[in-house]
Amino acid sequence: MRVLVEVCVDDVAGALAAEVGGADRVELCADLGRGGTTPSAGMVRAVLAAVTRVGVQVMVRPRGGDFAYSRAELDVMLADVAHLRAAAAGARVPVGVVTGVLTTDGSLDVAAMRRLVEAAAPLPVTAHKAVDETPDLERTYDALRDLGVVRVLTSGGAATAAEGATTLARLVERSRAGGPAVLAGGAVRPGTVAALVAGTGVGEVHLRAQAPSDRGDGTLDTDVDVVRALVAAVGRPAPTPRAAPAPDAWAVLAVDAGGTAFKASLVDDRGRVVVRRDARSGDSGEASYRHLADLLLALRREATDRGLVVLGAGVATPGMVDEPAGVVRYASTLRWSDLPLGPRLADELGLPVAVGHDVRSAGLAESLFGAAAGEGDAVLVSIGTGVAASILTGGHAVTGAQTTAGELGHIPVVEDGEPCTCGQRGCLEVYCSGAGLARRYAAAGGLPGLDAAAVVARLDEDPVAAGVWDDAVRALAQGLATVTLLLDPRVVVLTGGFSRAGDRLLEPLRTRLAGLLAWRDAPPVRLSPLGTEAGRIGAAVLGLRAAGRDDVVERWRVADLLG
Repeated sequence: MRVLVEVCVDDVAGALAAEVGGADRVELCADLGRGGTTPSAGMVRAVLAAVTRVGVQVMVRPRGGDFAYSRAELDVMLADVAHLRAAAAGARVPVGVVTGVLTTDGSLDVAAMRRLVEAAAPLPVTAHKAVDETPDLERTYDALRDLGVVRVLTSGGAATAAEGATTLARLVERSRAGGPAVLAGGAVRPGTVAALVAGTGVGEVHLRAQAPSDRGDGTLDTDVDVVRALVAAVGRPAPTPRAAPAPDAWAVLAVDAGGTAFKASLVDDRGRVVVRRDARSGDSGEASYRHLADLLLALRREATDRGLVVLGAGVATPGMVDEPAGVVRYASTLRWSDLPLGPRLADELGLPVAVGHDVRSAGLAESLFGAAAGEGDAVLVSIGTGVAASILTGGHAVTGAQTTAGELGHIPVVEDGEPCTCGQRGCLEVYCSGAGLARRYAAAGGLPGLDAAAVVARLDEDPVAAGVWDDAVRALAQGLATVTLLLDPRVVVLTGGFSRAGDRLLEPLRTRLAGLLAWRDAPPVRLSPLGTEAGRIGAAVLGLRAAGRDDVVERWRVADLLG
């Protein structure tokens, strides 16, 4: 008899280790310290994208503790099952649901289980070890059979499978008459599994093959050697030798979307750019989406050719972005309106995808690796064609009720000033932006056809250039004074093409800002060390967070990010 081996895991690395070790299935959970709960949608997609052979059984359990759930909690479980069905639709490996619900008196909640089994169809459902808490396990087994459950994970109602061997043997007899398969779990180890199989006749075993991680922080990782040992102990031939993926065999797709082009990168586990690819935006919203999706699909194929496992994707885009939903509400330059960018890309790529605002994504990178690192209250001001800000307060990004927080360029800084394209007058970006500086220089009689950088280069020799530059610095100082008094940031970071003026911008700006703040010191104003790479770095962080791999980001170093 071939004994199937199932390994309980909580991340992509664990699933891959189980696959390398020769397991047949994984049970994917979160929060294993509390017995396992429902993993994030991003983690599910990442695991399904990473594995090539093992089946994936996903835990559906809204919390730790007992297994008697409220109506609201059951609704959450049903919603999780629906998301799992959608994720499983394009999977290349078998996918199933693991769940269990009891009543307050400890009996099987037949009505709740029926709803879950029906909602999961056609995915198979395994009843998890909650069944061991029922007063009559064999009666519970029969009820699960009638509900259409395909497998029961159980220790025979005892603390360990070895102690429950007698009951397990009786359940195996029931399974031979057409009942659910019996999956024996509970302290199953390589040294004891052979006796368990011989004494009960079980054809499937379940274990949590974890050991302390190399990080030395008390966390656990799935140990491929334990999996291999158990597979060998049940009499299975050793799997074909295959190394567990090294950390740098993982990667994430990152896109910094501009008004006219998409800049995509394949970023490895250390934050290093492996490949860069660009694509133009389209002449319609759908064409722009298609160019982006095709770019990411091609980059993913290139990752596969290089032996890299892609965990997820992050896209930083301009416009009004509903980040939790992954929807671009409006992006004029890309002609997008209410585009479900994240969900559509996730369906095409089969990966978890996160979508963020371009400047907020750059601000995220700056808060982790740049001039605002370690500061919970910071403002990143991006000054290019226009002006926008990323606001971090108390360690949290501020998005606003309409997702438009940070439109610093449209703060009026000159009463009844020059008109802005937005319809207001005297806006900051009329005076202090790449487009504004070039336009005002030309309008004041300067040399024709010069861009902002060329204007800045003439500051020492051209009074017109010096005059419009002084107006720009004054306007920016006024805007930052408002930001300072309203938000009280610990640091203000400047980025974008305008910031390349360096000290020609910083020195007069700091002086003017200090002069506008009568009763408090001005916050430090710094230039971004990440520059134009901040958007790409932020997008990569978003992609890994979507995949549930924040731990990867924590190991990144600036030298690798910018190398």
